[in-house]
Amino acid sequence: MLSLSKVVIAFAVFGRGTPATAAPVVGTRPALLELFTSQGCSSCPPADALVRRLAALGLGSDKVVPLTFHVDYWDGLGWKDPFASAAFTKRQEWYVRSRRLRSPAGTQGLDGPYTPQMIVDGQVHFSGQRQETAVKEIEAAARRSPLFALAVKPTVSGLALDVLVRSTPSGTLPADRDWRVVAALTAKQTRTAVARGENAGETLEEAAVVRALSDRIPVAPAGATTRLQLSRPADLAWREAELVVFIQSETTHEIAAVSSVVLVP
Repeated sequence: MLSLSKVVIAFAVFGRGTPATAAPVVGTRPALLELFTSQGCSSCPPADALVRRLAALGLGSDKVVPLTFHVDYWDGLGWKDPFASAAFTKRQEWYVRSRRLRSPAGTQGLDGPYTPQMIVDGQVHFSGQRQETAVKEIEAAARRSPLFALAVKPTVSGLALDVLVRSTPSGTLPADRDWRVVAALTAKQTRTAVARGENAGETLEEAAVVRALSDRIPVAPAGATTRLQLSRPADLAWREAELVVFIQSETTHEIAAVSSVVLVP
């Protein structure tokens, strides 16, 4: 189940000589791929499989960082998804309410929340079953330069994950974008035997499954860091987890930078 998170702003800099766990090179960055899915949806396993195959398709971590959000509106139809959360449904609804998502053809496309829905860099959405479209949109997004350089320093203690994020603008930023920092704790791989519902009898293998998600916190002023605190679910081992940090506009929903960190090698 989802583990709640705490978030605060810390007005402190990393100590001199402190290594940044993740610092993308200016001029390159991966795209952020979000998949909204459910174990109760018979159309979703192919989209989940696509996320697992990204590296095999030539889309490694230098090109794309995936996040798989399990929504909860399928839970009353025979199978309660163990990874589903109302918070993830609310994130999908946040995109829908903005009416800023466009289809690859440049129009709005499907209206309302649906599964499996893929969103690339907070801008383009399409069915998660469309592999060719996913590859094309990811490659296009990965060619864009980051607007921030991210330095991420995570510290693990028990079930707690303390994350310091320092973001440095790569140049003059667009005005009125209201940039926010977000952190997600994911399970790198999961395997679930589904007993009921549309996928009854299937064993579903999924990747980049979000288990904890922070609020969207304003980017700290220059010279300061944003501090985010996440709680690891007890059924997720640190060696099986990955941290994803990204900066997103509250107004346009575009992604400005993204970084992924393996917490335990």
